[in-house]
Amino acid sequence: MSLGLGSSLTSMVYSSSDVSYSISLDGTGDSLSFTNTTFNIEDTGDELTIAFWAKRTDNNDQAVIFGLNTGSGTGSVSRLNFDNDGDVLSIESDQNAQIATGAVTADTNWHHYAITIVGQSGGNPAAVVMYEDGSAVTTSAGSFGVSDNKDLTVNRIGADGGAASNAFKGLLYQVAIWTDKLEANEVAAIYNSGSPIDIQENSGDYDSSSELAHLWDFREGSGSTAADQAGSLNATLNGDAAFSTTTPS
Repeated sequence: MSLGLGSSLTSMVYSSSDVSYSISLDGTGDSLSFTNTTFNIEDTGDELTIAFWAKRTDNNDQAVIFGLNTGSGTGSVSRLNFDNDGDVLSIESDQNAQIATGAVTADTNWHHYAITIVGQSGGNPAAVVMYEDGSAVTTSAGSFGVSDNKDLTVNRIGADGGAASNAFKGLLYQVAIWTDKLEANEVAAIYNSGSPIDIQENSGDYDSSSELAHLWDFREGSGSTAADQAGSLNATLNGDAAFSTTTPS
C-alpha cells in the first residue's frame, strides 16, 4: 500500500549488470512448475496483486500466465490468462467462469500487466483492477462460478492442465505476487515508462517491497530452476522453457 512518498525519490532502475534475463516459452508444452499454492482472495481483508512483463509472439485465443495442472473437482479459481484472441486479460475458475476481464493490447511488444484483487466475505471479490503499462484498463467483474474454494490456487507459470493451445507463447519477465493491493501510483512506478525497477526495494511511489511474497525474475540465466527471489516457490523449467537475454528496455 502506498504511503504517498511522491516522486522526490529516484526509481531504482535495473542496469544491464542486474537482472538481464527473461523466460522463453514456445506454447507447446513449456511451463514452470512449483508446489500447489493457494492465495486468499475470498474473505474481507484479503488482498492480492499479481504483476508481470510479457512479450507475446502469438496472440492465441487463450494463453495462460498462472494455471493449475489439475482441478480440485469441486471448482477452484485457478487461471490467469489472456483470452478472446489475446485482447483481454482474464481471471477464471476451472469451470471457465470469469471473475474479471480487462481489455488489453494484442500485439507482440513488451507490456507490463498488474491485477489487484480485494476480497469480501461471502464470495465474489469486492474489487478487481487490471493495469496495462501503468494505467488501469476497463475491468468487468463477474462471478467466481464455483461453490467451494474461491481462493486462487495455482502451481505453474505459462500453462495449465488444459489443451496445449492454452499455453503461453513468448517471453515473461519479473513475474511477481504481493499479499497486498498495490495502489495505482505504485503500479505506475513499477512500469516506470517501460524501464523495469527493482521491486525488492522501495523507491519513488512504490513502497510495498515488504509485501512482495514471490518473485521469479530469472536472474539465473541458465539451468533448470528459476528461483523464487522473495519466497520459497522455486520453479522447475519444463519442456523447452529456456532463459533468454531479451528483456524490456
